[in-house]
Amino acid sequence: MNDYLAELLDYEIENHHLDFRELPGHQERLERICACHERIQRAFGLGFLDQLSELQGEETAAERLACFRHGFRLALRLVLDLPR
Repeated sequence: MNDYLAELLDYEIENHHLDFRELPGHQERLERICACHERIQRAFGLGFLDQLSELQGEETAAERLACFRHGFRLALRLVLDLPR
């Protein structure tokens, strides 16, 4: 079964309607993350860093979808005045 909210989230991100680059401090955090990734790569190698990055990416995607679903449901409850 297709997950409509997952598809909607992908659409919103791909069309820059939900742009995480606009978050306060985004660029600074990216620079700090890159510095950490460089240290990890030097210490443990590129294979380990790739594995870590893939796992972190999966977790971030799952968290974003959970937040998107929650926000969507919350908006519906607020608009329709539904109980939790």
